[in-house]
Amino acid sequence: MNTIMKKYIILLLTGFLLTTCTDMLDQTDPTGPTGDNFFQTENDLQQAVVAAYSGLSLPISLHRLNILGFEQFTDNIYNGSATGDGAFGAWSTFSYDTQNQAIQENYRGFYQLINMCNQVIIRGSEADVSDEVLTQAVAEVTFLRGFAHFMLTLIWGDVPIVTEITNDPSGFAPEVSTANEVYEQVISDLTFAEENLSSVSAQGGRVNSWTAKAMLAKVYLFGADELGNDAWYAMSESKAAEVINSGTFGLFNELSTPKENLESIFQTYNENGKEHIFTVNHYNSGGNWSDNNVASEFPMASTARQMRNNNNMWGYGWAYVYEAIGTQWDDVDARKDYNLWMQDEPIIVNGDTTGYYDQTNQNRCCARANGMCLQKFWYQENSKNVNGRSTLGFPVMRYADLLLMYAEADLLSDGTISAAGVEAVNEVRNRAGLEDLIADEITIEKILEERRWELFGESKRWFDFMRKRNSMPNLFTQAAAAIVAGDTDGDDNDFAAFTPARHWKMPYPQSAVDRNPNLVQKPAWSAGD
Repeated sequence: MNTIMKKYIILLLTGFLLTTCTDMLDQTDPTGPTGDNFFQTENDLQQAVVAAYSGLSLPISLHRLNILGFEQFTDNIYNGSATGDGAFGAWSTFSYDTQNQAIQENYRGFYQLINMCNQVIIRGSEADVSDEVLTQAVAEVTFLRGFAHFMLTLIWGDVPIVTEITNDPSGFAPEVSTANEVYEQVISDLTFAEENLSSVSAQGGRVNSWTAKAMLAKVYLFGADELGNDAWYAMSESKAAEVINSGTFGLFNELSTPKENLESIFQTYNENGKEHIFTVNHYNSGGNWSDNNVASEFPMASTARQMRNNNNMWGYGWAYVYEAIGTQWDDVDARKDYNLWMQDEPIIVNGDTTGYYDQTNQNRCCARANGMCLQKFWYQENSKNVNGRSTLGFPVMRYADLLLMYAEADLLSDGTISAAGVEAVNEVRNRAGLEDLIADEITIEKILEERRWELFGESKRWFDFMRKRNSMPNLFTQAAAAIVAGDTDGDDNDFAAFTPARHWKMPYPQSAVDRNPNLVQKPAWSAGD
């Protein structure tokens, strides 16, 4: 994050956010208006834009800590704490209810972000700025609003669309829109952003027109699966191709070995680099467990709890890697060693070479004897100490992710994969030290497997399961069964409570249902938790 962005963040925390947005946390409706006279100067407008960006990483937001839970829904990691410990204790076993804190925080956080965006979209013109400055500001937050609504429908399905500022927060009760309607709003917002954003970001971490094109590619791909709209595969392919062919982005792939190249993805010196299409930057705030005055508790700060007593590693945000992955993942794939701490693997901390990873000596309650720990985010800081700390942003979309989405859309648009699609898959594989695949070897199952290993630990796997629930209904159950089959201790059946009607989409938080009479709890949850 550069100096200008940090300056705006400080202004945000001491000015706009605290004076106009903090009360929103305690309102019955989280979309209340800001001060009547705030928008006067260009500086005011810029503070409001940065306030909207901050909505991606506020303490109650998905992309700070809460995204951790979605990885725990998968065959990648399991919960490392007792059910009652922390917001995600009940997530791995699908035993959460409508009162779950993390569910409430995610829902509320996205609507707070949307409110911040609507303030700029509706009231930004009150500031004394040029048309060019206003258009750029509105386009940036319109992208963020579209992204927020997209995540809301991915997680909950039918949700309220909020594009206005209410004059009566206590009586605000938006109607619920269908997933089809939400996708229409998302595409409208992202298309506006694509057409009105500059092709170059104002500062690192801020979106540009290429970011919007890439996000449209993802929305069309996911929407094709979610809504059964096969025509959108070709639209996803087209948008992704625009970004790829622009030469704007690329993989970090200039170092000597595959592992070094992989390690460079999550390094402070590469933050907002060529592989990072859309990144959530974090601001310094403090006040949360073990984040030591840094807001990035997931994934950079607490994902791999740093070295403790030489051989005692704190788990992946209360979680560990399933035992079966040790045999599922090919040793030839450099991403395996890069991602996983194996039993007795050496750990070097500030020149100390005596450390090693010991799964049997963990200080969390629920570490299983033959599991592993996530190593992926270990490399981001020079100082690897007990307390995980980092200001490094979280890349919501990387170029490798886009390459694999492009290949998938290319394959599904007409049933065959083009030479460009094959090249996209192999570009990702080659960085990991793997050989090329030929077209006949690239199936949808193979692409999803590549996505699993490339994006391991980045909370993408659950959303792939969820969007494929109709076209590939056995994908999740087969993956869960493989984890259980590979378990030698009989303790990895975290999936037994999963039921499609309850768990493909989350329940509305009970607090939101209580506030909004138009928000009716889903049938699978309305009879009780």
